Amino acid sequence: MKRAKQDMDDHNPRTDVEAGRRVNVSPDRPSDGSEFDAREWPFFWLTHATGLYLMHLERSLKKVGLDIGRWRVLMCVPPGQALSVSEISELAIVKLPTMMKLVQRMEAEGLVSCETRATDGRVTEVSLTDEGLFARTRAWQAAGKIFTRIFGGDNGLDVNALNLQLRQIVVRLEDN
Repeated sequence: MKRAKQDMDDHNPRTDVEAGRRVNVSPDRPSDGSEFDAREWPFFWLTHATGLYLMHLERSLKKVGLDIGRWRVLMCVPPGQALSVSEISELAIVKLPTMMKLVQRMEAEGLVSCETRATDGRVTEVSLTDEGLFARTRAWQAAGKIFTRIFGGDNGLDVNALNLQLRQIVVRLEDN
């Protein structure tokens, strides 16, 4: 464990980025994983970045009385529109039963309203209430500060290029 920590300390992502270092990930490496280095695995960085982002987002949302689950619902449902619980669940990557419970709690809190779809009584549609719209604004402002810190300014990352690459990864993963 100490060795892994030391390796991580020796391998500073900030220095790597500034130096323009490229990692060596190749399918030609031994198939037994003996040469595997997490720092050269893109999914390590995706997971690490997501974890850090969620940690910062959770702290910011807590200050405005919200949490990650509520953030997901508030940001998935467009103002003035309704989405089914299934659609929200898919967008938020949350299991349907978990999303249903969250939506029910948010309805009790007055953040969303739920109605049965007129054309299909099996579908529950969710829309934001006025209080939900207000909470959405607070959530967006909290998240915006994090976004600006990461992507803003002259030295910011190219969000369009990143989004394009991530979309391509998602499409390839969905194809399987």
